Amino acid sequence: MSDTPPSTGRPQRLGLLCRVKARAICNHAAQALNDAPLRISASAILIAVIWLGIYAMFYTVFHQLRRTPLEATVAIPLVFNFFFAAMLVLLTFSNAIIAYAALFQKNESAYLLTSPLIPLDLVTLKYLESLLISSWALVLLGIPLMLSLAGQVESQSFYWLFLAFFLAFIPIPGAVGMLGAWAVARYFPRRVLSTVVGVAAVLIALLAVWGIRSMQFKDAGIEVWLRSFQDRMGFVQSALLPNAWVGAGIDYALNGHFHEAAMYLCVTLANALFLSWLAVMFVAKNFDTAFDRASSERGAGFRVACPASGGIAGLAFFYLPPPLRLIAAKDLRTFLRDPLQWSQLVILFGLLVLYLSNMPTLRTQLAGQGWFLLIPFLNLCAISLILATFTCRFVFPLVSLEGRKLWLIALLPVPPGRILVAKFAFAMTVTLLVALTAMAFAVVALELGLVWTVIHLAVTIAICFGLCGFAVGIGARLPMFGESNAARIANGIGGTTNLLASVALVGAVLTAVGVATWRSRFLPDDVLPEPRALVICCCAVTTSIACGLAALERGAQHLNGIEV
Repeated sequence: MSDTPPSTGRPQRLGLLCRVKARAICNHAAQALNDAPLRISASAILIAVIWLGIYAMFYTVFHQLRRTPLEATVAIPLVFNFFFAAMLVLLTFSNAIIAYAALFQKNESAYLLTSPLIPLDLVTLKYLESLLISSWALVLLGIPLMLSLAGQVESQSFYWLFLAFFLAFIPIPGAVGMLGAWAVARYFPRRVLSTVVGVAAVLIALLAVWGIRSMQFKDAGIEVWLRSFQDRMGFVQSALLPNAWVGAGIDYALNGHFHEAAMYLCVTLANALFLSWLAVMFVAKNFDTAFDRASSERGAGFRVACPASGGIAGLAFFYLPPPLRLIAAKDLRTFLRDPLQWSQLVILFGLLVLYLSNMPTLRTQLAGQGWFLLIPFLNLCAISLILATFTCRFVFPLVSLEGRKLWLIALLPVPPGRILVAKFAFAMTVTLLVALTAMAFAVVALELGLVWTVIHLAVTIAICFGLCGFAVGIGARLPMFGESNAARIANGIGGTTNLLASVALVGAVLTAVGVATWRSRFLPDDVLPEPRALVICCCAVTTSIACGLAALERGAQHLNGIEV
């Protein structure tokens, strides 16, 4: 691969690549609209509901803070600082995964390198692509945040400055993530990479424990609250961090000091441009060696003989018969080896944990007004929607992806329909582990009473059961055995049916729990609700489990009737 550019100028080459990529995206969007218009409409409605919920939450928080000027003066700038600090970490992680997959795992890179292009063109294209794909989380959370603040500012310039800060901030984690992706491809084989991921998981767990232990809001006065809040959030206010520039700029714009805000915008934009140039030029100059190393390591490092019990992964499914245990262990190992799957789940629940670990309980103020139980209920809603997203995107295609290997699985001494038990066990293991961890964190953070803790945990388990049952059962009833692309399987007719059924199930269960919460809002959270509220919650749990079992039974009947 020569670094000598071809006769065509680089702007023309890069422009051609961008136009081709834009055309491919437009064609993919048009195909998705033609193939699954109902799914796209349901997804748009679901996103709109999430946006409205986030907007209502931000608006309520800022309105509450505005009622106490002393708290607002300190807390609002720190809210921005911490928000963009969390986005800095999560977007860096997301960009690193996307850039690594785009540059070193997809066949497109090898194909483009055989064309009259130089590595700089390829790296620039993939960098822009990773920015576009990874910025969805910031947009999803940023637009409601901007709108919730816009009503408190008279000048229309606030909108433009807020949007400009978002656009200037996005390339910074993108550049850091691309450098991290190159470093992993160049220096870390797969075994070392898995060790790094394990260490990162331990650090995240320690950070979560620190977040719980550092909550000191209970019944402290305002001065103690402010001192504790500043001590805990001081680490995100360093002038060297990009989140501090963005937070300070938005705070100046919020208070009408637009010249100071423009200065911080220039600082953010200059650093974003410099880091982007540095990352693209460095990765392009050293791309050959990293690509060769990543290509030679692909498929190596995990060639370890797996015992008949399924190895370490099989221990999680000790309760299954050996044939089913092997299938479930295989799905679990596949899930852990694909960062594009588990990283999205980590990012979504990471946002939730970061929110919980830095939110005062406000128990005294909210309990008397009958609003305290609303916060745990909103957390339950967020966890349920994330679970629905995960099961529809990653669990539903599991049965269809076995299509070309179904003849091999049929040789096992079990009926084909029993395979769904292994798929369901895998899905329940992953979803329960993450959902119950997040729910336990919420219970500790909000100091929820024992009664409602048990209710929320039971509802979480029931929702996991119902969603996993839908994803596996409907996936077996409406499979696409001839398709190997998980995204296309999830966007098909069966995926659309599963999405609508999952949204309906979550909506019905949450509506029932919401009614029970509303009827018990003035009762202490450690006292049993009235019998009618308990009956409503029990009916919601029973309905979710029954729906999951019915979907699994229907899918197993259909799978048993398929000729392999």
